[in-house]
Amino acid sequence: MAAGGNGGPSREDLDALGEKLAEHERRQAGEERRRRRRAASPYGFGFRLVTELVAGVAAGFLGGWALDRWLGTSPWFVLLLTPMGMAAGILNVVRAARSAEGERHLDAIAAAEEEARKGSGKKE
Repeated sequence: MAAGGNGGPSREDLDALGEKLAEHERRQAGEERRRRRRAASPYGFGFRLVTELVAGVAAGFLGGWALDRWLGTSPWFVLLLTPMGMAAGILNVVRAARSAEGERHLDAIAAAEEEARKGSGKKE
């Protein structure tokens, strides 16, 4: 470490230290992202899928009920919009399952099953 004009570290030493610190922070952030990705629960993803389905059905039913009350046409809009809400909910579930998050969860489940298979093979 070369001394600067006032007996402290030189500008080059401080720049090199800053670069090392920035690199270390980038590595830590990457490790944190990987750790969070591994910690994502399949139960959370399943809950999201169920919520998508229930929300679609509820939106169709409540929309039909509100229109029926407003227009006095009971039960026609409920009968029309509830199946449409079901279809929308199912479509949202399919989209979510095919999303990148769904692929990641499926990959994580497959990796865990493979690891369990390898682990049970070593014990035998």
